[in-house]
Amino acid sequence: MEKSLVKWTVLVVGVLAVVKEGWCFVQIPNQPTKPLNPATDCKDIKFADPSRRSAVRESVLQAMCVKAAPHVELNNKLKQFAVFLIQRDGFDNQARWYSGEAQDVLADPYWVVNEVEALATTKYHWYSHGLPMWPLPHQALTNTTASKLPSLKKKVVDWPNYGLATPVYFASNAWRNQAWSLEEFFQQKNKKTSPFKSHKDFHNLAKELVANIDGQKVESYSEWPFLKYSLVPMVKSMVTRNKGLCPDELYIYLRVTPCYPGEGAHLTCAQAALHARTLLTLAACRTTDVIVGYTQEYKNDPL
Repeated sequence: MEKSLVKWTVLVVGVLAVVKEGWCFVQIPNQPTKPLNPATDCKDIKFADPSRRSAVRESVLQAMCVKAAPHVELNNKLKQFAVFLIQRDGFDNQARWYSGEAQDVLADPYWVVNEVEALATTKYHWYSHGLPMWPLPHQALTNTTASKLPSLKKKVVDWPNYGLATPVYFASNAWRNQAWSLEEFFQQKNKKTSPFKSHKDFHNLAKELVANIDGQKVESYSEWPFLKYSLVPMVKSMVTRNKGLCPDELYIYLRVTPCYPGEGAHLTCAQAALHARTLLTLAACRTTDVIVGYTQEYKNDPL
């Protein structure tokens, strides 16, 4: 697919941070996307905290990159994506994927987290999955186990143990107004065939995220709404499946380092892990280690 970029003001969303100034995919000719080559792009894993490096962790992070890369569209400007994985056994050098009651998106060769579509009325563009983050509450969890009998309690949703995200990018000539584009996207969806577990609830969540986006640093991360809304229920689901045992590791892989030039590396590089640690405490899993890895150094290229 061919794409280009136009500048706008936006919020970044993804696995680890709030971003402030952004870009978006706009389909126009003669600028091909740049597919990742896992043999080279996922080869050299770096650690945000080099003291956390081990052969097991390096193997898992590399596998995460290889697994996620086919489900992200990139070009020379849109470079960042993140994937996280909750791993039960810290000695296991194989990445273990579990989709729970959600669609196993990584098994679908045609599913791309940041895919966009033209809207019917204005021809603006918006993300095909509502936002370029998966999973989020009300987004892709079906909970088919809920009973129709009012006397029985609804079963708690079984979340997956992995997630994928990119920043939220906006383009002025195709999106014009991000709030308007978002509204048109949700209005043109038929609620009866909506891909979201709760069309209305996910619509409200998407509006909340877009309204609060702050995107001065598109590829530098401190907090990603994806973690904020998804990590705690994902960890709690794993604890339930494992009869009360917390996971050993939370792995976070970013294609580009979360460190931002001009800021103290010890501050920005640690933000992903610090935010995840706070959320793990809320999930009553203080002992779970957070491992952050990446494959490319940040370059302050003009966007």
